[in-house]
Amino acid sequence: MKNVVLGLLVLLFAFSCSEDAENQEDMISTDSGDNDVAVSERILIPDAAFEQALIDLNFDNELDGAVDKSRVDFVTDLIIDNKEISDLTGIAGFDALVNLNVRNNQLTEVDVSDNSNLLFVWAEDNRLESIDVDGLSSLEKLGLDRNVLVQLNVNSNSSLQLLTASDNRINAIDVSNNGALTDFTIENNPLNCILVSQAQLDAIPLDWTKDDNDSYSLDCE
Repeated sequence: MKNVVLGLLVLLFAFSCSEDAENQEDMISTDSGDNDVAVSERILIPDAAFEQALIDLNFDNELDGAVDKSRVDFVTDLIIDNKEISDLTGIAGFDALVNLNVRNNQLTEVDVSDNSNLLFVWAEDNRLESIDVDGLSSLEKLGLDRNVLVQLNVNSNSSLQLLTASDNRINAIDVSNNGALTDFTIENNPLNCILVSQAQLDAIPLDWTKDDNDSYSLDCE
């Protein structure tokens, strides 16, 4: 009889330990799940007009000064022309961006130097005083007509095929590193000399246009 009672006690103890272990595993699993919940990264968008444009495109859902990065990670084309945008802060977070159209806004500066996948930038008819496209070696087309740019640096844009920068205030420009440049317009700027390479000077492309008093040269000093 004693052996039977002892056996029952052993079984009860073993069952109790097993149940406690299962409960403990459940708690660990739950805790682990809670710890694994990622906080969505937010990109600050201080310009309300810019954020409203993103809302209109269903890339955002609330005008609160920020957008979830996960909602714009896939965006390759961003067409936000005619939206009265004056500040493009936050654009650096659009990692996949290939085509950017911000024509006819109120932008005074644009920095897309962190958007390494960009091929096309269209920023005509703004109030641009500066634009940073430094390091964008894949950039192919850059439209900047009718702004107030004084300087423009495209030295690192070795793939550039089209550059339009007419009706600005550019006083000097160097396109000698832009060997792929076939379309280039630079009329109505206060410059006299356009710095080019020897290969460009030997065969100026037909679709390059400038003011009559401007000249192409290997040395604009």
